[in-house]
Amino acid sequence: MFQFGIGGLYINPLNVTGSVEAANPTPEAMLTIQDVSVDISQELKDLTGQYKFPDDVAPGAAKISGKFTVGRINMAAFNQIFFAQTQTTGTKQITPQPGEAHTVPASSTYTITVTQSAAFSTDLGVIYQATGQSFVKVTSVTAKGQYSEAAGVYTFYSGDASAAVYIAYVWTDATDGYTVPMVQQLMGVGPVFELWLSEPYQAITGSGGTGTPQVYNGLHVFSARLSKLGQSFKNNDYNKPEWEWQGYANSAGQVAEFFQVAP
Repeated sequence: MFQFGIGGLYINPLNVTGSVEAANPTPEAMLTIQDVSVDISQELKDLTGQYKFPDDVAPGAAKISGKFTVGRINMAAFNQIFFAQTQTTGTKQITPQPGEAHTVPASSTYTITVTQSAAFSTDLGVIYQATGQSFVKVTSVTAKGQYSEAAGVYTFYSGDASAAVYIAYVWTDATDGYTVPMVQQLMGVGPVFELWLSEPYQAITGSGGTGTPQVYNGLHVFSARLSKLGQSFKNNDYNKPEWEWQGYANSAGQVAEFFQVAP
């Protein structure tokens, strides 16, 4: 039997002893999968005497682990199998670089109120549009190139009257999206999940590929924990989160199972 491509990958949070679940634990499909790897290994211990080669070799500790990379970001899945925190409605919005375009008034009071002042959260700085030079944030402006900020209202010095600026800031969108917090936790606290990997190459039979789909090969890992969640932001490529996991035996002694349709 041949296999080609990646197939499908699913994670399912488990309610087991020693696990912590996110609110509403929900199975998640990993989407736009880039690559998947599964490694099963064991240590070999050798018994050697006065001769070069061992008199016996015995298997020691074994390990099942792997990683997968996806092209579609899903913060809910991050939470389900890594953080297990309570999601909250609403999200943070950051002004796209270089910032929100404004012009300092030509006359007193030389203040600018940003567009989202009512939901203003955090100041991220001011620069001149013409040069990209940064303003200095102060408590009270006394010179050109300075600004102060209070609740989304920016105050400038008279010497910067009519200057074109970019203002960067964070504001809170209370109705769209959701937020997943990362908080301090005790050692050993974290979610447990099972992993299902399907390999459906050549699985569609019948005229025109309209037959009943079958999974020709697959792998089920009974219990696993995530060891790493990496994200790589690049200038000319997609962000493809990479997940690394390690499996272990469940309370029934089950580690994993392979399944295959008869060739």
